[in-house]
Order: sequence, then C-alpha cells, then structure tokens
Amino acid sequence: PHMDKIKTYIKDKYELSNYQMAQLIFVFKTISSELSKILIMGIMFQNHLKLYAFLLLIMCFIRTFSGGLHFSTYYGCLAASTLYIGIIIFILSKIVLPLYIQLLLLLTCIIACYITGPVLSKYRTAFPKKQLYSSRNITCLIIFIYTIILYIIPLNPYFIAGTWMIILHSLQLIVAKIIKKGDFI
Repeated sequence: PHMDKIKTYIKDKYELSNYQMAQLIFVFKTISSELSKILIMGIMFQNHLKLYAFLLLIMCFIRTFSGGLHFSTYYGCLAASTLYIGIIIFILSKIVLPLYIQLLLLLTCIIACYITGPVLSKYRTAFPKKQLYSSRNITCLIIFIYTIILYIIPLNPYFIAGTWMIILHSLQLIVAKIIKKGDFI
C-alpha cells in the first residue's frame, strides 16, 4: 500500500503515462538488482576486493556492449556471476600462461566476440544493424586495448586475471549465442 502511494504520487506529479511509469519501475528494479548483486559479491570477495573490483570493471565494460548469458531469476544470475568471478579469483588467476599464448587467446577472443556478439537479454529489443556493428566494434576495441596493455605490463596479477575474464566471457558469449539460436538445449 505504501509503495502504491509513492507510485501514484510520482505518476501524478510528473504526469507520466502507465507505460512511462512501468519503464521507470523497470529501470529502478534493474539498477537496484545489479547494485545489490555487486554488493553481495563484494562482501563474498572482501579478501580480494581490489581484484574483484578490477574484474567487475572489465566485465561491465565488455558485457555492456556484447551481452552474454542471461538468467531469468535474480538468484540464478547471482549464483552464476559469483561462480564466474570466484573461478577466476581462486583458480584461473593462479594459472599464468606464457605471454604469447595470452596474446593469441585474446586475439581469438576478439574474433569470437565480433562473430557472436552482442547477445542481448530476451527483455531487450533487438539492435538496429548500425548499433549491432557499433557494439561489436567497441567490444573488440576494448579487448584490443586490453591486449596492448597486457603486452606492456605482462606479469601483473590483475592483468593475468583480467585475461581469464575476457577468455571466459568470450566462451560464455558463444554458449549464449548457441542457446539463443536454439541449436543447443
């Protein structure tokens, strides 16, 4: 009842249509959902907070433009994201591949992300062709710039973990594309 009064107040004060109000509620729910997941994972990875923040930054940049696997529930998304980042922090970040292998894998990721991305949530409308190509190009540019930085600073533990983040992202993007096309399941 209290929340309904707030909705009515906002709708009347700003003269919003039912559709505009639904959009506003969707945006609010989405932002609060994402922020709460970031906070929960931050607590879970508090002993690795700097690395978590670095990986989160990479993930946000890449997923914003390329999309990926999407889960239909809050808890499914939280579990998948926690597992995803946890595997990188606790396992993959300890595996240091030779620099030339990392660079080769990142170049492969650029190709994979260009071919498969973006993979949008079923709740988002499809991109026009121009925006699709723009998103692909931005994703590839981000990974390319990351590759150059990795070449300059090769043994930094953050960049080793970040390389794994990009590799896992590229793999899950391929899986998301297969699922979305219906070739899988």
